[in-house]
Order: sequence, then C-alpha cells, then structure tokens
Amino acid sequence: MTYDVIALTQQMPDVRTLLDGLSAAGDDLRLDVPEHGGVIQLFDDEGGPLLSVEAPVLVQVPGEAERLLGPSAAGLRPPLWWVEARAAERQGAPELARVFADALVNKLGGVVWVAEDQP
Repeated sequence: MTYDVIALTQQMPDVRTLLDGLSAAGDDLRLDVPEHGGVIQLFDDEGGPLLSVEAPVLVQVPGEAERLLGPSAAGLRPPLWWVEARAAERQGAPELARVFADALVNKLGGVVWVAEDQP
C-alpha cells in the first residue's frame, strides 16, 4: 500500500519548482528522472524507493477536483494543477510526501489533499 498526497496548485509547477519541493523533502536523497516517463522518484542511500511524483496534470473543469477529492478541494477554481506524490510503505516516506506537497502549495498556492484513512 502507498501513502498518497495530492497538491492542487493554482500555478503550473515547472521543473525547478518540482525539484525544489523534492529538495525540501530531503537533499540527501537520490533523484531519478526516467527518460521515458513523467515520474520523478526519490531513493534512500541504499537505493530503496521512498517517493514517486507524477507529472502535473491540468484540471480545467470547474468542480472536478471537489468531485474527485471531496470538500477539502471545494472552492478552488480552475485552472488547477494536480500533482500526485506516492510514498512507499516505509518509515519516514509519508512525511516526505507531505513535505513535498506543502512546499509546492506554499510556493504556488492551492491545497494539499491527504486521504482520510492515511496517517
């Protein structure tokens, strides 16, 4: 099982902003950006996966974020950028996901969503 965090930002996150957010999660971690995909991954010193961040997705339909995420996304007006972070089921990984999402929202505006059944 993974720990999912979604940052809904009011501005488009560019590569620099995504990397700054990942750096806030821990600059002692290894970063991998596969050539073929839209996923950035963080690994610990031993190469164990900690966090995967998917490419930002534009949300243009009014009410779509609230429909998918519930009342915590109410009142946000498109355009929004949906940035999903998945933490591995490992000690400390969920906190990294939250720090990353908070860093994005602090810089770009928006909200962070965490499922109710997650820590």
